[in-house]
Amino acid sequence: MRIGIGGERVEVPEDLGRALLAALRGEQLVEPLQAAEFEDLTALVACISRVTQHLTVVKELAMSRADATGGYSNRRALGMAAAMAPSQLGRVLEGHGLPRDRRAGGVDVAVAFRTTDDGVLHLAAEEDVAGLPSFTLPFNPAQGVVEPTEFAGRNLTFYYRPQVPIAVADLGRTAGYTLRPDQGPIVCLTEQVFDALFGDPRIDPTRPNGR
Repeated sequence: MRIGIGGERVEVPEDLGRALLAALRGEQLVEPLQAAEFEDLTALVACISRVTQHLTVVKELAMSRADATGGYSNRRALGMAAAMAPSQLGRVLEGHGLPRDRRAGGVDVAVAFRTTDDGVLHLAAEEDVAGLPSFTLPFNPAQGVVEPTEFAGRNLTFYYRPQVPIAVADLGRTAGYTLRPDQGPIVCLTEQVFDALFGDPRIDPTRPNGR
C-alpha cells in the first residue's frame, strides 16, 4: 500500500496502512491482519515499532510545548489528551525540563554558550553571564535532523538561569528541546540558543508559523 502525505508517497505494509487510516478516523474496531507468514508479521512489527517510537517523541514534544504556552496551561486537559495519569504526565514533562509541580519553581533556561576551543561567548556579553551556573557538553546533533552549524562537533559551555518561572521563560517553539548533562540539571533552550546551534528550522523565519 502507498500512502501520500504532502506530495510524498511512501510504501507501507497493507496492515499498517489500514491501521493508520482507522486510527486517524478515530475508529475503535481493529481489522484482522492480512499477513500470515512469520517474516511478514515480524516485518510489520518492526515497522510499527519505528512508527510508534517516532510518534512518541513527537507526542512528548507537543505535550511539552503545550505546557510551556503559559504558566497556567490546563494540565488536566493535557493529561486527558495524552491519555496519561497526572503522575505519568508529570514525569514526561519533567524529562523535558518542565517542572512536575509548577508551584515548586520554574525551569532551567540556557541563555548563552561559549566555544571552549576559542573561548568565544555567544548570544550574551561577559557581564550578562557573570555568576550564572554553567556546564560543558560536546555538541553532537543527530544526523539528518537539521543542517549542521559551525558548532557541530565542538565542546560548548552553556550558561543558564535556574528555575525561571515558566510564565516568563518564553520557550516558544523550542519547548521540549533540552540539554541533559551527565550530572546536573535538565536545561531548556531559548529560541535564540536553539537557532544559533541548529539554524532556524522554519521555511520562512520572518513569519511566526514559518510559512
